[in-house]
Amino acid sequence: MKLIRINGLNTSYYSGGTGKRDVLLLHGWASSGRMWLRTMWALRHNYRLWALDLPGFGDSEAPHIDWYSIDRYTDHVAAFCAEMGIEPFAVIGHSMGGRITLDIGRRYPHLAKRLVAISATITGKLGLNLDIFMMGIMGDRVREWSRHVWPLAAATVMTEYWAPKYLGSAAMRRTTEDLRRSNHQAVIESLRAVVRQDFSPHLNEIEHPTLVIVGKRDYTVPPKDSILAARKIPRAQLIELDDIHHQPTDECHDTYLYAIEAFLSDIPIQLPPRQKVQKPIFEAWQ
Repeated sequence: MKLIRINGLNTSYYSGGTGKRDVLLLHGWASSGRMWLRTMWALRHNYRLWALDLPGFGDSEAPHIDWYSIDRYTDHVAAFCAEMGIEPFAVIGHSMGGRITLDIGRRYPHLAKRLVAISATITGKLGLNLDIFMMGIMGDRVREWSRHVWPLAAATVMTEYWAPKYLGSAAMRRTTEDLRRSNHQAVIESLRAVVRQDFSPHLNEIEHPTLVIVGKRDYTVPPKDSILAARKIPRAQLIELDDIHHQPTDECHDTYLYAIEAFLSDIPIQLPPRQKVQKPIFEAWQ
């Protein structure tokens, strides 16, 4: 792990690999760049890989309370790329990171040639009506409440929501640790940033070849968000994974990794029969 100052914020990141093409990896809400370490290890011979901790998460500095928006996160990632002198061959993002990935395709199209959005938030709708809970007067009360009782909340209610037992012990431990070390302000304000904006009107502006991956049992972000993204992005390919929830990177790592490697190498994706693969919806992207 390394540290760099971006736009006045200390930003930590992981880097590695010996390939000539750069791949940028963006974690989701209340997570960190650590979620990508297995991916980085698997791809290290073919790509040079970068996984940063977004502001307020992992070991990166948290900005002031008025900073938080998806646009600012996207701008921060673009500034990181400029500082590192990279224009990634691909940007891969999970959940909130998936939304940032698509926003990069929309507002910084020169930065990447391909996009991968995994369990991405699109409409701002969340499971258990959490989006409604986070807005308005109730959202303001949650903001104040979290400031006082964050350690307790992180240790109980929110870890059960974000690190369910189907992930397995190693992934549960990592997601729980990442949540607990996240800045409480970043956790609440970034979640409010996700739910306050519906990104779907901008999907057809994305021109990149895009791979959309979603678990059909995702209870955190509705799978229909990913289906909508694949339908509206002109050069998108959709993979729906049976019996997989919000974190395909942990739940079916080999399948997810195969799909990523095939997509980046222009190889047709042929998953086992239990998995459903939809071919590009509008046009081939060879």
